[in-house]
Amino acid sequence: MSRSRKGAAAAALWAALFAGAEGLGAQGVQDLHVVESPTAGILGHGAYRFEGAVGPGSDLLFSVGVGFHDRLQIGMSFGLQNFIGRGEIEINDRPGFQARLRVLEESYAGPAFALGVDTQGEGCWIEDDERYERKSCGVYGALSKNYYALRNIGLHGGINYSFEKRDEESIDLFAGLTIEVFSGMSLLLDYDASFDDDDETLASTRTRGRGYLDAGARFDFGGTLSMRLLFKDLTGNYAPERGVARTLEIFYTNWF
Repeated sequence: MSRSRKGAAAAALWAALFAGAEGLGAQGVQDLHVVESPTAGILGHGAYRFEGAVGPGSDLLFSVGVGFHDRLQIGMSFGLQNFIGRGEIEINDRPGFQARLRVLEESYAGPAFALGVDTQGEGCWIEDDERYERKSCGVYGALSKNYYALRNIGLHGGINYSFEKRDEESIDLFAGLTIEVFSGMSLLLDYDASFDDDDETLASTRTRGRGYLDAGARFDFGGTLSMRLLFKDLTGNYAPERGVARTLEIFYTNWF
């Protein structure tokens, strides 16, 4: 990938996070991801969250996360494919692991910053290539800044390096936007440059070199239950198939 594209993406990310309206403190209920891209959000002390997602190809993904001291959260996940329909159910060979450390709290002048690791990719695990269909984030640093202009607007972005590097490796960039439409509903938009999976000359490549543009809507029901309707890969980047990938996710958050 050309240096000019990487430089432009990095400049746009930093400009979006530090320009615009005056900032507010972090949200009471924090987003952990925009769509696929991580945020600097964190589960509060003693909070736990169960997540379930059903997506293209009858894929299911389950995960659980727990927060400690308002600074650290850890979690595990596992996925399976072909849950609905004919044929055998395929279970991913390995579970995913997640950990996140809030390094800096959001302030009036600056964004929150978190370091983390996430080994859960999207789709099935491809043993020969040692990767998921859509690579996991790996190790990352994420920034988040919230603004208020009639409704809450969140800007998010960061940098990551996936451990799935047998075929191709590169530092990657991501950015996202959350917009509260009204209380209980938010619109979501994020972009993953996918620099570590964009060489179309490789036999193992899964993309067309366009990056992943994802969108969705989140609906909150009280303080514990949320649902997200997601529309992934609006750029048609995923090479083996065409069309937007639709996913439904349900979250349950509570406290010990």
